[in-house]
Amino acid sequence: MFCGLLFFIILMYNDLRTFYHQWGNAMLRLKECLKLFMIFFRVGAFTFGGGYSMIPILRHEFVNRRGWISDEEMLNFIAVSQSTPGIIAVNMAVFISHKREKLMGALFAVTGVVLPSLIVISAIAAFFGNFAEIPVVMKALGGINITVAVILISAVFDLGKKTITDVICFIIATASFVCVAVFGISSIWLILVSLFLGILVRGGKVLK
Repeated sequence: MFCGLLFFIILMYNDLRTFYHQWGNAMLRLKECLKLFMIFFRVGAFTFGGGYSMIPILRHEFVNRRGWISDEEMLNFIAVSQSTPGIIAVNMAVFISHKREKLMGALFAVTGVVLPSLIVISAIAAFFGNFAEIPVVMKALGGINITVAVILISAVFDLGKKTITDVICFIIATASFVCVAVFGISSIWLILVSLFLGILVRGGKVLK
């Protein structure tokens, strides 16, 4: 009987230890997911001018400040987010957070980035009929748009220094800019063409 009781205690100890480790790991994952939620909630709350204006904030938060992703990964996420269906802000949240905490992290991040807009839009729809036509709001939005444009230019310049490293890259970048700015070609087609050009140019160098 004593041996049986001792055996039962040993089994209970092993089960409790396993449960403790699993619970501890679950709490750590939950903590990281909540951190992702708060980061993307803050990004979503202070992003004006569309999904592209979020890119400099995300770069500062995840590349410069935390070092969770590199500039090259950031550029890859931007390209894939632009090429895949859906809002670029949500797509970026999924790709960045999935790398950190897989599916659970992506769910928390998407909720965080969408929730501020949902709250603000619901409040505006409920209390203000012609919100965008209010003089003070129009002036405020005009000032915000100027700041967003400057932030975007700064981000493009910083990322471009790390991406445009040779003559071929400069030609592709210049041709892409002309196609978008002058001819109004969809950026999706430019990304697809650049993808094949990258395979042809870079792929040959890798094989050598």
